[in-house]
Amino acid sequence: MRASRRIALILLIFTGQAFAAKGKHGAVEKQPAQSMNSNDPAETEASEKKAAAQKPVTAPPAEQMAAHAGEVAQARTSHPMGVFGNLLFGFGKAPEAGPGTSQATGKTTSVTFMVGGHYDLNPDLTLGLRLPWTVGSATQRDGLNASSQALGAPVLMGEYRVTVNPVLRVPIDFGLGIPLARGDYNPVTDPSAYRQTQLNEMADAASGYRDPELFGPKRFPIILGVGVDYERGALAAHGATKFVLGFKAGGSLHFPTDPAGNYEQKSVTLRNVTSAGIGYQFLDRPKLFGALDSWVAVNAVNAVEYSSNEAASAPSRLQVVFEPRIGAHLGRLSPSLGYIFAIGGRLADTGTSGLELHCDLAF
Repeated sequence: MRASRRIALILLIFTGQAFAAKGKHGAVEKQPAQSMNSNDPAETEASEKKAAAQKPVTAPPAEQMAAHAGEVAQARTSHPMGVFGNLLFGFGKAPEAGPGTSQATGKTTSVTFMVGGHYDLNPDLTLGLRLPWTVGSATQRDGLNASSQALGAPVLMGEYRVTVNPVLRVPIDFGLGIPLARGDYNPVTDPSAYRQTQLNEMADAASGYRDPELFGPKRFPIILGVGVDYERGALAAHGATKFVLGFKAGGSLHFPTDPAGNYEQKSVTLRNVTSAGIGYQFLDRPKLFGALDSWVAVNAVNAVEYSSNEAASAPSRLQVVFEPRIGAHLGRLSPSLGYIFAIGGRLADTGTSGLELHCDLAF
């Protein structure tokens, strides 16, 4: 038994040495399996850092809204004063009182220069001033072009903003104008004054009937309006409605006799303009934005009304207008470019449109 045990032990040792020698000179040794986690100290350290990293904490929506409102208030406090310049190029014909929808001025090209400014008495109350002046050339009935220029009405405006929540405000607008807009409805004895009237009518039409308080010849305008402004992050939206009354402060009506109807100059005009718009800042550096404004103007009472003796249907008093805009906020300077065009209504019938260049400068 002892001899057999010795023989087995010798065979076991010999066999182990033979396999070891084969591993060195024969087949490739089998490598141990690689795990996903290597023993590299740098990789281990990186894994520990990743494990220790935490997700950024996002402020609750209420805190975000409050922070944004604080930024808006800070901007108003930092720049309480501003001035602006506006150029409006008008093309087409301005609708006029008369039978049917074809009554209009001759083909006109106009440029309205408007300057103004505002001052924030506090973050909720703003006072402002606008002053327009228009030059242009129109085709007369004899086929010749006649150039003219006309001052509009200076308008003093105020806006009080009621804060509903940090991103929603309700602006209340009020204002009055000075009856300095040039023109008269007297083509028979004062054709130059009548051309000024037609030019102011063209400026009103090119602006899409948005601001009648600026262009009513010899009218004392009063403006009342209310709206809603929403601003959160890159998105801004607004809606508003305003009523503009124009009280007659002078002038006379002297049109040629029309057997088909009668012209009447009204002592008080009335127009309602209801608007809505949306804008989005799609680039941060530089701060570029796009916007779409739209409004519906209802000419409830015009300066001159025509009544037909033949029961002809009156032209529509409603007008729908759009203005797509692009612009930028470059520090204190904010330029923009817009195109005003009508959908249906008399402005579309006469092919009237406007190209608007605007620039604000804050102080």
